[in-house]
Amino acid sequence: MRVIVLGATGEMGRRVSDLLEARGHSVGRASRSTGVDAVTGKGLAEAFAGADAVLDCLNKQTLSARKAIGFFSTTARTVTDAAHAAKVGHLICLSILNVGDPRVNSRLGYYRGKAAQEAVYRSAGVPSTVVSSAQWFELARSLLGQVRVGRIALVPRMLAQPVSAGSVATFLADVVADGHRAETDRRIAGPDQHDLSELARRIAAVEEPRTRVLSAPFLGAGIATGGLLPHAVTTIDRVRFEDWLDSQTD
Repeated sequence: MRVIVLGATGEMGRRVSDLLEARGHSVGRASRSTGVDAVTGKGLAEAFAGADAVLDCLNKQTLSARKAIGFFSTTARTVTDAAHAAKVGHLICLSILNVGDPRVNSRLGYYRGKAAQEAVYRSAGVPSTVVSSAQWFELARSLLGQVRVGRIALVPRMLAQPVSAGSVATFLADVVADGHRAETDRRIAGPDQHDLSELARRIAAVEEPRTRVLSAPFLGAGIATGGLLPHAVTTIDRVRFEDWLDSQTD
C-alpha cells in the first residue's frame, strides 16, 4: 500500500512512518522540508499521485484559537481537495478525544482548531476516518517545561485517560491497513484515569529529582472534571503509565 504521511517530521509522523515502513508499506514522508506545504497546497498533487491512503499528522503549537482554527481548517480543506482530485481511497486524520465538546475547547484555542479540522474531514468527498486519541503520557513530560520558576514546575490539573504515543502509532498503522469502514470515528485511550499533574510529578521524580512540581487549577471545569475522558466506544490500550515510565529508563 502507498501511504502519504503529512507532518512526517513531527513526533507522531515519524513514529507511524517508521512503523508503516517496517510493515512493508511504501511511505511518502511529506513535509515542507520535502517540498510539500499543506497550507498553500504546494506539492500535494505530486505527493498524492498513486496514493492509496493519506494520514494527516500535521500540527501547529499555538494557544491562539484564531491561529489554530486558521491552520487546521485551511490544511484540512487543502488536503481533502487534493485527495479528491488524486482519487485517494482513504484519508485518516489524527485528532484528540472530545475536542468538539464546548466544556473542553472553550478555553483551549488549540482544541478549537482541532475541532474545526475534524469538521472538514467529516464532510470531505473522500472516505475519511477521524482517529481521536487521549492525551499521551509524553504530554505530562512536556508540561514540566511549560511554566517554570527556577526548580519549580507549575502543571495544571487535567483528568484524562492517557495513552502511550507508541500505542497510538500502532493504532494509526492498523487503521491505515484496515481501510475505510462504515464508521468515521475511531478512538483510543489508556487503561487508567490519571491527573496529568500527578504523572508529571512522577516523571520528575525519575528524570528531574531536584524539580518540585506544583499542581494548579485549570481554567475550565470540563478539563478538570472528566471532559477529556472517553465517552463513546473506545479502544483501550494495555500499556499502563508504570510500564511506560519503566521503558523510558531502560
